[in-house]
Amino acid sequence: MNSNLTRRAFFATTASMVALVGTACMGASKPNADTVLQAMSVEQKIAQMIVPAFRTWGGAEHSVTDLSAAPDLAEALRRHQYGGVVLYDQNISGTEQTVRFIRDLQSNNAKGKDAQATMVIPYFVSANQEGGTRAPLSMGTRGTGNMAIGATGKAGRDNALQTGSIFGQELAALGINVNLAPCVDVIAGLADESVGTRAFSDDATVVAQLGASFAEGVGESNVVSCLKHFPGVGNGGGRPVAVQQTLDELHRCGLIPFKPAVESGAEMVMVSAATFPAIDDEHELADGNAKGFYPAAMSQKIVGELLRKELKYDGVVMTAALETDQFLEEPETGKRFFSGEKGSVECAILVAQECIEAGCDILLVPKDLASKDAATWYDSYISGIAELVKSGSIDEKRIDESVERILALKRKRGIMDLDVTEPNVDDAVAAASGVVGSADHHDAERYIAKQAITLLKNDGAVPVPLHDARIVILGCSKEDANPIASALTELVRVGTLDTSVYIEDRLTGKTNGAQDSKDRITVDCYYDSEGEGALTFSDELSASIADAQYVICLSSAQPGTESWRDDDACAQGVIRALQEAHEASAKFVLLSDNIPIDAARYTESDAIVCCYLAAGLNVDPVQGSDETQPAINANIPAALYAIFGEADMPGTLPVNVHELDQGPDGLWSYTDKLLYARGQGA
Repeated sequence: MNSNLTRRAFFATTASMVALVGTACMGASKPNADTVLQAMSVEQKIAQMIVPAFRTWGGAEHSVTDLSAAPDLAEALRRHQYGGVVLYDQNISGTEQTVRFIRDLQSNNAKGKDAQATMVIPYFVSANQEGGTRAPLSMGTRGTGNMAIGATGKAGRDNALQTGSIFGQELAALGINVNLAPCVDVIAGLADESVGTRAFSDDATVVAQLGASFAEGVGESNVVSCLKHFPGVGNGGGRPVAVQQTLDELHRCGLIPFKPAVESGAEMVMVSAATFPAIDDEHELADGNAKGFYPAAMSQKIVGELLRKELKYDGVVMTAALETDQFLEEPETGKRFFSGEKGSVECAILVAQECIEAGCDILLVPKDLASKDAATWYDSYISGIAELVKSGSIDEKRIDESVERILALKRKRGIMDLDVTEPNVDDAVAAASGVVGSADHHDAERYIAKQAITLLKNDGAVPVPLHDARIVILGCSKEDANPIASALTELVRVGTLDTSVYIEDRLTGKTNGAQDSKDRITVDCYYDSEGEGALTFSDELSASIADAQYVICLSSAQPGTESWRDDDACAQGVIRALQEAHEASAKFVLLSDNIPIDAARYTESDAIVCCYLAAGLNVDPVQGSDETQPAINANIPAALYAIFGEADMPGTLPVNVHELDQGPDGLWSYTDKLLYARGQGA
């Protein structure tokens, strides 16, 4: 693709094709939301507010990918007409499988007793296709991840739009009508464990711009975007977390991406499960002695006042996944919110009540629907919430408001008009196969990845010469084998790397080139990611480094600072490689392939290059037919091309990197001193 115009023309054409596929499945016009609402019982209304997941059925080893193979699950889903379902990696294994699975889910829903008693209300079918580290479409386009898009600077808006457009096309072609993305959290710092490379930037204005462009691209294919996680500073990563920010601080940062989104008509917002003690009201906890703060999704102050009243948002509000411990335990006290056993329906009902009264419309994954017992749990959950409504503990008008919003959005996006009686599955499979993971989508992905590569430091180490040189390329673990091998294969194909260069790839066990060549590339790793993880720095690797002129080392840095202790196996691997390279007078190139915290940890590196993605490493980028490929990691190959001089490094750092300081306990923490400023790079 030679220009933005060409790429946009392609995306517009493909989006039109996907839209045509969708309209081919539509039937006659249906009654409006008010008419439907009047015909629904309280239990039916509650079910419409629930979105369950079913990763497995009948055991953790039994992933659910075919509804006909799980008839008890199909029966459980027919008991209630849920508002939707959310699909995870376990539910998605291929294009044809996913198309057929979703059509079966919609058809099965239409056969339920509630659908037959009133009318069929098709599902919101949701997936977390953020891109990068969150890409459940294993057969589709992974995307570079948000932080890489942020690193593309002035091209960021176009790249966010293109990424959203690709995802919208692929989701729509499969039958997925809600994307639980974009993540518009503003990363508070590189120690923030809940966001990482899912953040576009630590600049709230940039996040707002790129998040809006991403959502616009998704919407081109009539797919709903769900912006997350309000109020914009993370979700806690599944663990109870308290965010100590004032309302003024939120207005200056986390809320900035949501304000223009609400003004421009955002359709769905997900609320964080973190607590916000500085702005929220205290509540008595289960033991009757301690007080604490509810997760944001249970907070009247955050949902009802801040989002609904102050920002004047009247779209659909979704909770974060209610199955996590964040809705069980208060983070600062460690006390339980409500009495009752963990996972009990009694506790879950009380959580649901607080979420509903706060102003949430959709209760996301209260429990994994993974067994007959879980199906019975959902029966009790729905009836229990309904009893609170009938008794007046929950105002039915509050329920009606939520269901009206849900039905109105389904009508707006054509979901109410889906024809689930004659789904034309074969035609849909054929159409989707030409869209999901297409060669054109991967070309766009690679183009964006190349724009993101950022050079933070270079003391004469890059570009690394491929002639008259002895080079060691170190992956973190064997999982890095595929992107490294792909990059070397491409360098040979384009002629940058001569076919005579001897390549000994210890990760794959393969060798190429002339064994007597003076030019040698050795590929190895320093960490065993299986089990508890261990350093695997062999004598053979040390000997290769001792003979090398250049060492290129991948460092998959994780958010937070706990993993940066000197006794951490991954840290030990990089430290040893750096020391041994310098003892051999070799240049050390640090390839930061995740969050660029390592730029502050390994400051003695001769060059530091960032590519912002360490996911999808086990997928071979050259697999697949000429038309489709699996969800690859495009970022690491793009970085290696640039390191070897085959491409420029035009990226700019999307976040500030502060200096690290090691305390007497061995732990590292950030100082106020800025080491690399946002915008640094080309």
